[in-house]
Amino acid sequence: MEDLNHYLEKYEANPLDTEQYKNSYVGWALEHFTDETKILNPYLDLTLRLDLTDAQSNYQDNFKNEYSTFTSFLIWKLLKSVQAHPPFRWRYVRQKWYQINNPPLFYPLAVGGASRFGELVIDNATKLGWMEFSQLYKNQKDSILANPILPSSRTYAYQLGQFVGNLPSLDFLNFAMHTHRGSTQSFFYFGKRTYDNNQQRLTVPLAIKFHHSNLDPLLVELLVRDYTTQLSR
Repeated sequence: MEDLNHYLEKYEANPLDTEQYKNSYVGWALEHFTDETKILNPYLDLTLRLDLTDAQSNYQDNFKNEYSTFTSFLIWKLLKSVQAHPPFRWRYVRQKWYQINNPPLFYPLAVGGASRFGELVIDNATKLGWMEFSQLYKNQKDSILANPILPSSRTYAYQLGQFVGNLPSLDFLNFAMHTHRGSTQSFFYFGKRTYDNNQQRLTVPLAIKFHHSNLDPLLVELLVRDYTTQLSR
């Protein structure tokens, strides 16, 4: 069994001082939405459509390198945005709240066959520069695709990390992911990018699943707004 304390230290987790939120909405939500006797399903799902037109131009002009893909660019920028919004890094583990200051990237990768999916995990993902991240992402992806085996147990990389997925062939209008109610991490899934020739805009669906204890639609809106800005920088 994986050791929780090892991963709390590895991912630079600090106990969250919940007392500072006492008698506020935040304090109420942290308690209310983790109480299994009060809420059947504490998760909310949103599916947005992001305009990537400027982001693609920025990638092509300033970030494209021999290792990179536009997908890895979107993920790297998303991780940078999440790092600037602490509630996305709050986790409720064994009846205690933590802030994860160095979450890994947890990225499911479709490999087909009996294995179906591999698990790409990049440690220190939010601290890596663009070149290093794009190289690690490519190398790990190539390795998993070359040798698709059933993933080993990565319980805490999943629970404490940032989940990002990609379904490049599905132009979904709505996508709701399932998870057990004990997880308080957020989930992001990109869909198929489409280009509108009339409007000359590139867009992509982005599904977001979040736990209502530490996140709400307003915080998601703020993150998406920041993410859109980051993609153009």
